[in-house]
Amino acid sequence: MALTKAKSNWYNNLSDFDLVDDFTASNSPLILTADSRTTGFGAAQSAVSDAPRAGVWLAQTAAGTTGASGFGGSSSYVFSSWQRLSIAANFRITTLADGTDSYRIFLGFNSSYDSTTNPITRSAGLLYSNASANWQAITYNLSTGTSTDTGVAAVAGGIYNTYCVRVNGTSSVQFFINDVLVATNTTNIPTTTFTNPFLAIAKTAGTNSRSFFCDWIRFSGSGSSRSLGVSA
Repeated sequence: MALTKAKSNWYNNLSDFDLVDDFTASNSPLILTADSRTTGFGAAQSAVSDAPRAGVWLAQTAAGTTGASGFGGSSSYVFSSWQRLSIAANFRITTLADGTDSYRIFLGFNSSYDSTTNPITRSAGLLYSNASANWQAITYNLSTGTSTDTGVAAVAGGIYNTYCVRVNGTSSVQFFINDVLVATNTTNIPTTTFTNPFLAIAKTAGTNSRSFFCDWIRFSGSGSSRSLGVSA
């Protein structure tokens, strides 16, 4: 279910939000929309159990060369309008990418919420693909990008890890893996253009399905520059 963070001294109802989906319901995700937009390629997604965890969302590409699956936010956000936007997720990869069955996983913000779209136009996020054993911290603005090697290798199997992308307006983007700051990008950050919160896996080659299990996803924002309106 989707939850709103308990209000504290720093929480402003007019400018802040903090949403979590833990996939304990049997229906579709509530924060971001389940996304398998390429007809005939995206495999069925569902809330499943992954012992000993209950309430896990399975996203899988199916066997198609361009199969894709994941979560996309149909609402867009402009970094310059917020003091901070962040997206975090706890998930495990089942099989690493290789030269035969190649794929990418992206967590962050992207100019499209279609899982088949490569995040290299306007984006900020953590990217894993067969191009490198390590997670890459990327920022792209108008297709010009900065890529920072986090030094953290992707792992597959039964291990769940927590990944977080924190956008601090247009000044910097911080990247965390298991609560450790692994990179900070300060260049090629989208400024006045829209991006969508996003977590997806997409095939680029091969005929075997690839997948991840997501235990929870969290989307937060603070310091919106929206108008307070006129008092009655």
